[in-house]
Amino acid sequence: MEIPILRRKPSYATITQALEKLKLKPSSWEGNAEPEDAKLGDDGSDNAFLMSVIMSEFDWLQDTQDKAGKTLSIDEQKERLVQEASSRISERCGRSAAGEMTRTWVIPKSLNTPEIRFDIREPPLTGDQIGLKTWGTSFVLAKRLEYIGSEYLGALVDNESISYLPTVLELGAGTGLVGMAAAAVWSTNVLLTDLEDIQDNLLFNINKNIATVTELNGSISGDVLDWTKPQEALELLIVTQFEVVIAADPMYDHEHPALVVEMITKFLKKGSESRALVAIPLRDTHTEGMALNFSTLMENSGFSAVYRDHESFKDDWTSENDVQVQWTIWRRVDRTLTP
Repeated sequence: MEIPILRRKPSYATITQALEKLKLKPSSWEGNAEPEDAKLGDDGSDNAFLMSVIMSEFDWLQDTQDKAGKTLSIDEQKERLVQEASSRISERCGRSAAGEMTRTWVIPKSLNTPEIRFDIREPPLTGDQIGLKTWGTSFVLAKRLEYIGSEYLGALVDNESISYLPTVLELGAGTGLVGMAAAAVWSTNVLLTDLEDIQDNLLFNINKNIATVTELNGSISGDVLDWTKPQEALELLIVTQFEVVIAADPMYDHEHPALVVEMITKFLKKGSESRALVAIPLRDTHTEGMALNFSTLMENSGFSAVYRDHESFKDDWTSENDVQVQWTIWRRVDRTLTP
């Protein structure tokens, strides 16, 4: 389909179809975001078309019906067209400028698990609410969970019987991708937590994907956990000790390494068999410093690293540069074995 030329007075349906074709559909960092029809606007004409839609008076339009059979006045048609064109422009300005979107994240099929698809809603980014966005670290870790579970977590996630109490806790769950993937891949019960401001969207995503998790014998739930108020944390839950604690990209301020260590210390089950899985992106000297500080604090708090690895990934859906993510599995040190 070619981009319509407005001076030829195309119909409302034709313009709407072109705007839909120009929608950027990012593919979970497996490739660059591009229009549904890559041939559309590859010469830059898409931007010119979008601006012409916003500026046009559409004086040739007449009352028409939409796909649902509802009659649309000329003003209603103009409003819809301008809104869609504005959305397409926002998508081309990066994630922070884009509005609400739902993206499908695919965990590839393996010998032991089928392909798993999660539909994740991301509201518009506002202020410092970075938990409303699915970051690249989450996708990297979600795809590695089967390997991590089989190689390093063993019986902690390989249970033949389903537990009706949470055995895995996720800190700073954000949009919920990692926690839901853990529940599905490991067929276990995961509690996803984050700040109260993030909770509405987190619960929305949990409810949207609960059937996918249940089909794989997993279970998911959400709750509020403010790291600065540990005395109020999960006070209504029966279980406050977990076999596995997960945190993916949990630090963006200088006080966060200490807070994450405190939460792991508080909620990870006592004993040397439990495990903490923490993934930290090494974006710059600031995040590298936090990763080093976190490791030092964990060691000083009685933990040791069982395994550590690094992987490259795209940090954002419009990113051109690779970022290294460091993921580490931690265990409590058995003090009884210390001379």
